Amino acid sequence: MVYLIYGILKGPPLPGTYGDLTGVRGKPVIFIEAHALCAAVSAMELEEVAPPVVELLAYAQVVETIHRRQTVVPMRYGCFLNGLPGVLDVLKERQLQYETLLAELDGHVEMGIRIFLQRKEDEKIPAEGTTLLNEKSATNGRAYLALRKVHYLMQEETSQDRQALIDRYLQEFSGLYARHSTETETKNGAVILSFYFLIPKSAVNRFRETFGDMMAMGNDEARLSGPWPPYNFVTDYIGKLGDTISKPLSS
Repeated sequence: MVYLIYGILKGPPLPGTYGDLTGVRGKPVIFIEAHALCAAVSAMELEEVAPPVVELLAYAQVVETIHRRQTVVPMRYGCFLNGLPGVLDVLKERQLQYETLLAELDGHVEMGIRIFLQRKEDEKIPAEGTTLLNEKSATNGRAYLALRKVHYLMQEETSQDRQALIDRYLQEFSGLYARHSTETETKNGAVILSFYFLIPKSAVNRFRETFGDMMAMGNDEARLSGPWPPYNFVTDYIGKLGDTISKPLSS
């Protein structure tokens, strides 16, 4: 028997706070208290297979339910502890980390912005340029190097434009967030720039209004989401959970 962990709280919830809260596979959510902390978990048999979407949704719903009522260090699906001793060991070994993080997250939520960018670096090189790049012969080596120089200049320009965009968004939301992070990914041929902001709950409406003003004044293709549990602001404290609790353990 193992425990699937949803999150870490500061002390146990008051009786009746969550009623008969159930999580993944309909298992009841229980709260294990130790070392001035509390772990929200469900006991279950471990299955080393990819979880269906319905389980992921049930997991996220538990985390969001707890987050709406009190501060929580949210885990991502797949964090298992080997029985009650495993839960108690983690709460003891990481007590200071979790207490520090809970204090930082208290009264805060996560807001996200995704911006869909054009890929300047993917602009086509003229047909004759493509021939030169493919042949790379001695006779066209100088032209080849010139084309590579253009390519790198385009990359540098794209990087500078992207940083300017990041700086602009951070400036517009200045004073509304406690922490932020950004990441860039390529998905289905599109480049997506993602912002994550940790903001006070009281600032959610102002954050939305600021985003609306930016969209009204510009031409960015952007999407706003949240408020969410602060998933993107816990990894520096909990580290790679696979080292201790997210690696599947035999029951």
